[in-house]
Amino acid sequence: MAQNQKLNYNQKYFEERDHLDLHLAQSLKILADEKNVKSILDVGCGTGRLVKFLNKNGYETHGCDTSEEALKIAQKANPNKIKKGQAQKLPYLKNSFDMVTAISVLEHLTKNEAKVFVLESKRVLKKNGLLFIITPNYSSPFRFLFDKRWFGYSDPTHLHFYTPKTLSLLLSQNGFGKIRFRFKTAYNVKFDWYLPSFCRRLPMPAKNILNYLMISSPLATFRDSLWVCGQK
Repeated sequence: MAQNQKLNYNQKYFEERDHLDLHLAQSLKILADEKNVKSILDVGCGTGRLVKFLNKNGYETHGCDTSEEALKIAQKANPNKIKKGQAQKLPYLKNSFDMVTAISVLEHLTKNEAKVFVLESKRVLKKNGLLFIITPNYSSPFRFLFDKRWFGYSDPTHLHFYTPKTLSLLLSQNGFGKIRFRFKTAYNVKFDWYLPSFCRRLPMPAKNILNYLMISSPLATFRDSLWVCGQK
């Protein structure tokens, strides 16, 4: 979320985005358990909902953001777990975490800032630590279908977009390997944030199947948002 201090991340900005996607949260939990993750840093944590979820599920989770509005909410919900800090200068010691997450952060950074963030993530991660990123998919067929109405263009604070290829290069050229775009996820979750808007009127079983396929199958690199994980 908010990482570029030149942009106006006000109360309204966070109120419009203050939700926790349970498909994402459950998928991260599955990944963390699979990789024996104990400690997590959520960069651009916004109002801290993901930090709270992960702490409740047994992970030592911290978060950072630059927005004063977001920090007030996040710190209240997660006492002693939230710091003010930029993605390009994380306020943590090296080798501190098993996983770094960055949900809707990368698109708010310039290309150079994104590189610095990836290197900062590598610094604070322990050996074999994981970097998990979600960012709009510039090669999504829906971008071509909707043109100027594509969701990635709806936020004026988005500065740069990635394709699976350019995102893989960003990670691999800055110290991360074992890059993956497909993840295990829970089937019976009622949220459908990652479906195109015209699919959200479908019956819940159909939406769950589509969500599952768009996270866990080869369709993962065709949807509007890319999920990617690299290992230090």
